Parts: sequence; structure tokens; C-alpha cells
Amino acid sequence: MRSSGRAKVLIVDNDDRILWKFQEALENAGFDTTATWSGQEALVLLKSGVFDVLLVDDYLPDLHSHDFLERVRRLSTQPSIVVMHNSAAQPGDLQCYESLSVSELVDKRDPVRVCKAVSLCAEQPRKQMARLERLCLPQQRRSGRA
Repeated sequence: MRSSGRAKVLIVDNDDRILWKFQEALENAGFDTTATWSGQEALVLLKSGVFDVLLVDDYLPDLHSHDFLERVRRLSTQPSIVVMHNSAAQPGDLQCYESLSVSELVDKRDPVRVCKAVSLCAEQPRKQMARLERLCLPQQRRSGRA
């Protein structure tokens, strides 16, 4: 999460129209976004560690999507991952993407569903942090550190 309080989303898609459509929609929904068509460039950006959610097409022109996701999984910081595809997912796809730590698999022809998936993934770290704060705060108060 950035200091602005807005979740940071990296959007990766080889189709400029899709890229800009989701960038505009997510910015209008209150997210900070960065967009690229390149899997290689996305990896460089992800190494900076500032992204809460990675929204990525299942086709990248410069890297096979599974190779790309495997590399993302090896990074020291892990964004939540939403993969967009053009067709109905098959059971084998779901298992494969699950093994690559993908949080959501969505049809990119449904922009409402894509934006909702990003929102849900962006909320997960906030909820985990709030839970940790609730668990730790009473302990701090009892010990006089609050």
C-alpha cells in the first residue's frame, strides 16, 4: 500500500485498448496504476516492490504467461495476482494458475468482474493488517506501550 492509502496496481496486457480501458477504470475506482505491455518490463517494475495487485493478461508477447508468473512467484515481494483470459477457464487451467499463486482468474471481456477481482485482492492485505493490529493492540495497551 502506498503512502497515499491507495492500492497500487500493475496492469500488463499486449492490447493497448484493453490496457488503457482497465487503467482508466481502475484509476476512476481509486487505484494508483502503472501499465505496460511487456512481461520483461513488468518484472523490472515488480522488483521495486511497490505493487499490491498484478493484473495480467494470459498472453504476453515477450514471455509465456506461466514463465512470467513463475518468475513473479520467486520475487521477494508478492502482489496479489489477477489473470485475465479471453475464454472460459478449464479445470486444468484453474489448477495450474493456483499452483502459480494466482488469486483470481477472470474473463477480460467482463470489465466489471475484472475491477471487482482487483478490488477484492487489494482489500486482502488491508484486512490482514487490521486483524494483526487488533490482535497486537490489546497486548501493547496491557504492557503500557500504547
